[in-house]
Amino acid sequence: MMLSLLCWLSLLLSAALTYIFWSNLPRAVWQYYRQCKYLKKFPSWPAHWLWGHLHLVKPNEETIMRYMDFMKEKKPKMTCFWVGPFFASVGVHHPNYLKILLKEEKSRPIYRLFLPWLGEGLLIAEGQRWARNRRLLTPAFHFEILKGYVPVYNSCVEVFLEKWRVKAQEGIPVKIFDTVSLLSLDIISQCAFSYKSDCQNAKFKHPYVKAVYDLSFLVTDRFLNPLHHIDWLYALTSSGQKMRKACKLVHDHSMTVINERRTVLNLQQFPKKQSFDVDALYNKVSQNRKYLDFLDILLTATHEDGTGLLDVDIRAEADTFMFEGHDTTTSGMCWTLYCLAKHPEHQDKVREEVRSVLMDRNFLDYDDLKNLKYTQWCIKEAMRLYPPVPEIYRKVSEDVKLDDYTIPKGTQFSIQIYALHHNPEFWENPEVFDPLRFHPSNADKRDPYTYIPFSAGHRNCIGQNFALNEEKVVIGSIVNRFHLTLDKANEVEMSPRVVLRSKYDILMQLEELKN
Repeated sequence: MMLSLLCWLSLLLSAALTYIFWSNLPRAVWQYYRQCKYLKKFPSWPAHWLWGHLHLVKPNEETIMRYMDFMKEKKPKMTCFWVGPFFASVGVHHPNYLKILLKEEKSRPIYRLFLPWLGEGLLIAEGQRWARNRRLLTPAFHFEILKGYVPVYNSCVEVFLEKWRVKAQEGIPVKIFDTVSLLSLDIISQCAFSYKSDCQNAKFKHPYVKAVYDLSFLVTDRFLNPLHHIDWLYALTSSGQKMRKACKLVHDHSMTVINERRTVLNLQQFPKKQSFDVDALYNKVSQNRKYLDFLDILLTATHEDGTGLLDVDIRAEADTFMFEGHDTTTSGMCWTLYCLAKHPEHQDKVREEVRSVLMDRNFLDYDDLKNLKYTQWCIKEAMRLYPPVPEIYRKVSEDVKLDDYTIPKGTQFSIQIYALHHNPEFWENPEVFDPLRFHPSNADKRDPYTYIPFSAGHRNCIGQNFALNEEKVVIGSIVNRFHLTLDKANEVEMSPRVVLRSKYDILMQLEELKN
């Protein structure tokens, strides 16, 4: 009896797999034929018959430099990369094409790797869901809300500077990615959740902080391993099991904080309406703190019919904000510090500007930020040279014809931000650190699509003003207190993963300064 049942189950499974295979096979063959027909015309490195370009494309600086040499020699506007023998991706780094292609939706096969952690937040959501949540969350980045975050930046920076002061006195070089990432995580935890993790001192002893840190690396490692894109196979690996446990911990913690905040806000008495009153909301939280956090906005955001976001939506957006506001800002700040240490003449100019704004005060306030113009130019130039997100992904929904090229429907493409920012057609001496590129007299002449560290178009980064404000406060405070020099024994090499980091971190020597 049991044997007969097993036979029937095997037959049903075989039939199902056969149906799935043959029903999708014609579509896959047709897609492959059209890709070969159109994409073979694209400039490309020589491809291996089996590996395509997989054996040439590695997450290291050597690949970046090889690609830049290819660009200088061939001057292509687009390139084609083959991942194995059947899958092709187009790389785009010309502003004229970006204006068209950035209207396309994100590449689901790539961004779905974030789903177990971030859910359908703004990073991943598509269509009406994305448009609805974007509209609801836009008030969270109003300047009145952002203004309240500056004291949070300063309180976290104060802890950070004290740690660096001890290192300076001991003459010990600091690892800037290691320490700045903790600062950034501390800031975003408080701004998103009003959650004081003390992670700068605890060194990831708190399970929630450790889980967030682990997840950012697990997603990156999975992205770089094609076999791990298969869900059931990844679930069997030790990394997949570790990710599942970390996701559960993060989600459980988020829901605990969300439910506690509902009680604080007494939301059952909060009026349902299409848009919230900032003053009314502030009065509800002002007894405990002097600013509104991201979670306050999420809990009070409402649709046209007066209904609010579901718990799963609130959790997804909060976790998305936590991730994007941590790793990317860490990268931006670290590479800016690296550039300033490498070019002390610019470091001196930033310090002079910051001190002229501070006068006799110790910390910057919101109104100071608009006066840190040279500091902002340095930050922007560092993000040109070292964009925090070196590439982003989209997928064309229909055939797209660009000059003599056609990208066939269904093809994934990557927007090569690093290559765009170093394109000599638009940037003179692109490898030189020159903050004056962003002086208005120069910046106003450039096509805005030649510089897109926060993406561009309708899906640009909603938190870019939050990030720039944070970076100005952190960079200004550090340079005001310390003179930075690169450790001569340290090798700095880019590691272009989901976020651009340094392979061996970046070591700096600190000299504490007197005001």
